[in-house]
Amino acid sequence: MNRILLPLLILFIFISESTFVDLIELPFTNEDQVIIPRFVMLSIVFITAYHSQKLGLIYGLVFGLLHDIVYTEILGIYLFAYPLFAYLISKALKALQGNMLVVLFLSLLAVTLLEFYSYGIQMLIGYSNLPFYDFTNLRLLPTVAANSVGAVFLIYPMSRFISRVKSDYLDD
Repeated sequence: MNRILLPLLILFIFISESTFVDLIELPFTNEDQVIIPRFVMLSIVFITAYHSQKLGLIYGLVFGLLHDIVYTEILGIYLFAYPLFAYLISKALKALQGNMLVVLFLSLLAVTLLEFYSYGIQMLIGYSNLPFYDFTNLRLLPTVAANSVGAVFLIYPMSRFISRVKSDYLDD
């Protein structure tokens, strides 16, 4: 039963990302700042850390493609990025301890690198002309701050749930 709950949970998180900014007003931001919730990226990092690299890559591919189809005009940006960061996180976790603090740090690092990656691709293809200073102050810092709050709230329940799902996979 838990096998079907994990994809449904990630799908719910994917859908809730688009409504997060509209429904929740954060006190540390103003109207010029842009907050981009990256809860699916956080979930992929948690899946990679607490389940397996293979499942993290699969969820990265599926939800990266879904993110490209639903939210972007260019297919392939997130289809490439999500599995790449899942792979890099799995390699980093082999060198580091896998405790919650390290996973939390790596998840915020993944969100930060994803924002730089997205900004770089948009600058490269001429889709955005936002100066780097404005990018860091108006988009990167509020996004990392909001996602750090989200990661702190998500890491414990997600780690418990993913561990339970992993044990169901091993029991079969």
